[in-house]
Amino acid sequence: MAVRPGLRGPCAGGLIGSRLARGVVARYGRRRILRTVGTLRVIWLIGLAFVQPGVTGLVTVIAVELAIIISMSLYGPVLATYRLEHTPDDRVARTLSAWSISTSAAIAVCTALGGVLATLTGTRTALVVAGLLILGTPVLLFRSKAFDQPSAPSQAERSSAATTSRPAGRGLA
Repeated sequence: MAVRPGLRGPCAGGLIGSRLARGVVARYGRRRILRTVGTLRVIWLIGLAFVQPGVTGLVTVIAVELAIIISMSLYGPVLATYRLEHTPDDRVARTLSAWSISTSAAIAVCTALGGVLATLTGTRTALVVAGLLILGTPVLLFRSKAFDQPSAPSQAERSSAATTSRPAGRGLA
């Protein structure tokens, strides 16, 4: 199945965002990027409420999708790096497995709940409810103090520090 010509732009947004991640974090800091881009990735959804029929609507969808995908692809690598830096080396595989499984399960459950809600109330109502719930999620980014913590040292850094540290009680002569 081919991607329609008009929808190639938003797809390129994934490459743009992931390529920008390192430089943007270096310039603004991880905490600021996680909170700002984490908020932007849901705020852009409001633009979908203004979609009109015809070319104007298509351009609106393309622009909004491009902004959403750039935001998500910038946020994803930064969050993954943060999580892995705070995971002890002996638990990385377990953490990645749990992250993958829980993300897939959450998507499936939320999709099913959205379908049930749409069946009971109608499609527009279900979309409004889902949109309002999604717009509430940036609050969690600002409540969390997790992004303020320094990263945990890796096993290699802990081993290196243990072999180069001096025994207690001995100072420099």
